[in-house]
Amino acid sequence: MTAALDRYPRLRVALLVVVGLALILPLVTTTSGARAQSLQDIRGRLAEVRQQQERIEERLEDNQEQLEALLARIAGLEEELEDLQAEMATQQGELAELDAVMSFRIRETFKHGASLDPLSVLLAGEDPGASLARATTVQRVIGGDRVRSEDLAAARTRARATAERMEDRATELRAAEEEFEAVGARLQEDLQELQELEASLTEAEREELARIERERRERERRERERREREQRERERREREAAAANSASSSPSPAPSPAPSAGGGGMACPLDQPRHFIDSWGHPRSGGRAHRGTDIMGPHGIPVRAITSGTWHHQRVGRSAGIWGILRGDNGDHYWYMHLSSHTVGSGARVSAGQLIGTNGSTGNASASAPHVHFERHPGGGSAVNPYPLLRQVCG
Repeated sequence: MTAALDRYPRLRVALLVVVGLALILPLVTTTSGARAQSLQDIRGRLAEVRQQQERIEERLEDNQEQLEALLARIAGLEEELEDLQAEMATQQGELAELDAVMSFRIRETFKHGASLDPLSVLLAGEDPGASLARATTVQRVIGGDRVRSEDLAAARTRARATAERMEDRATELRAAEEEFEAVGARLQEDLQELQELEASLTEAEREELARIERERRERERRERERREREQRERERREREAAAANSASSSPSPAPSPAPSAGGGGMACPLDQPRHFIDSWGHPRSGGRAHRGTDIMGPHGIPVRAITSGTWHHQRVGRSAGIWGILRGDNGDHYWYMHLSSHTVGSGARVSAGQLIGTNGSTGNASASAPHVHFERHPGGGSAVNPYPLLRQVCG
């Protein structure tokens, strides 16, 4: 065989190629199979993770809705207690006046004794007409005292009923506050579980998850652009139809559509894990309505600039706690409340996604439910509902 190979060098080369391929192909096949299996394992693992995330997010949704309902209940109870306290103050004033009058009448009766008996007054007088007039007067005085006595008894009954209602409402308020703390604690446990779930992912799983997320956002972007194109086309057709039907030779131009707050060049104000619902307008204590979105998250996680602009510290407030305003380069202002700290100086230039603070529960936020109260003020004016923008930017 060796001699044949020496005599036919081409045969030897061919044989070496065949042998090399025989050695290499199984290795290539095995490596490709391992990679395919690895990707398959990653996707299977991510599917399990996503299912677990969805279950946690469902609980988060329920818990945050419960928190909002409890906040509304607490606000209503506090307002009712304030009304009852005002009612009690009025009743106590009436009681004090009636008590003073009745005390005076009792002293007068004790001082004059039987002289306040109408019959004695009538019989004691020499002039029947004058005696009758005095007796009638005494009768009116006694009748007035009786009415005042009845008024006093009724006022005391009302005051007792008001005090009982106040105690009932105070008990309900304490129970609602305790339930709020318990629900907030459950919400934080779920957020912590999400955080641990994310930390358990391998680097390859994170990369695959990021790729899936990019694809999802790209699909959403294309769908949003498609809807906007369709909307513009409908508006164009409507303008043309209006112009055709108008008797005016110079129809008024249609107003330009307001620019939409797109997600381009923007970042979510709070890192993962986070959760938020549309709570715009929900009741708050003091008769206020909620004018922002509460983005729930674990204490101390990064708070980010939603867009490029200038970060300004604000005076620490009893309600807002540690907070700041991001004056965006786009002209809009964004308010961040209940922070645990600032991480950049006041007046600092920041870019979208830059760390500007940490999540907390300062001010009137509950320690069991740390969050960023986020507001959007277009052009620096009145607040508008930030939920649509956050849903677009944060996913």
